[in-house]
Amino acid sequence: MPSPPDLHTWRELSVIDVDGEPLGHLADIYRDESTGEPAFLLIRGGRFGNKLHFVPIDGATLEGDTVRVAFPGDEVNSAPNISADESLSHGEEQRLYRHYEMDHPSDETTVLVVLVAD
Repeated sequence: MPSPPDLHTWRELSVIDVDGEPLGHLADIYRDESTGEPAFLLIRGGRFGNKLHFVPIDGATLEGDTVRVAFPGDEVNSAPNISADESLSHGEEQRLYRHYEMDHPSDETTVLVVLVAD
């Protein structure tokens, strides 16, 4: 996984799924507040760029000027609809972890917060 300073350069890059299909552009990066580690990417996609989807950063790689995520587009596009606030509630975070079949940190106070903001 890239370091937080390197992640700043990912912002606004095109994002593709595991199969190389376009998903949109990287809008923000969310970190786990308790560990400080980057956890999810927020992708802005759709015909007019008004769809927002969270996808885990695990397995994401930089390929030239494009970020490839480790999940298929169908899974990303069917992720829970969660508003892209400065931080996510614990319940919103749990829904994302469940959707992507990931182990959720057991800390009840853990929330995802924006790592890279406008």
